[in-house]
Amino acid sequence: MRFDVISLFPSLINSFFEYGVIGKALRSKKIVIQTWNPRDFLDSNNSRVDDRPYGGGPGMVLLAKPLIDTIEEAKKNSQDPYVILMSPQGKVFESKKAKEWALKEHLVIVCGRYEGVDQRVIKTIVDEECSIGDFVVSGGEIPALLVVDSVSRLLEGILGDPESSKLDSFSKGLLKHPQYTRPEEGPYGNVPKVLLSGDHALIRLWQLKQSLLKTRKVRPDLLEKRQMNKEEKELLDEIISEEKD
Repeated sequence: MRFDVISLFPSLINSFFEYGVIGKALRSKKIVIQTWNPRDFLDSNNSRVDDRPYGGGPGMVLLAKPLIDTIEEAKKNSQDPYVILMSPQGKVFESKKAKEWALKEHLVIVCGRYEGVDQRVIKTIVDEECSIGDFVVSGGEIPALLVVDSVSRLLEGILGDPESSKLDSFSKGLLKHPQYTRPEEGPYGNVPKVLLSGDHALIRLWQLKQSLLKTRKVRPDLLEKRQMNKEEKELLDEIISEEKD
């Protein structure tokens, strides 16, 4: 899969992906990441990438032409590029969206900056606006990193254990159950006995119940929109009953 990231600060992107599983995937050419700087696409009549917004207001807005020229160049790298603008005005990025984008061959990710980008960029060449939550950060670089990392983890051959992404939080619409490793006993507590029992059916049931418990406590909104099976409903009823005792 190919990622082209458009940013006024490409070094922020490049340095991040020197490490971890994404860095390993890059070195083995399982994914390709290239950065582009709109400053490299300025013409002789203009020496800046931003200007004050029409209608007044604080801050600066990224100009349409250098940004569109950069995106057009990045799009040439494949037959079917999909252009995403990282923006607080976009739909919130979540696990479902990561899975959707992982099926694409080429993502062009535009990092917004300052007060935003000229609306003509969005109207002309952007396929989708994307937000990472109901808050604002200084630029789209960190959100873009999150998207590339999250999507890449879902690609075949990226993670050492292919089952890892299937067991992540949100992979099945629930938060992940608690995790433990050695030692079995220690000054900060002991490992639950069920995890040491060797009874895989019992362990799976315990993990599912803990996932439901965690999700109910931290992200009840996920349960509200979840289509639960009979086993999950029974476990949730058990949790609610235990809370009342």
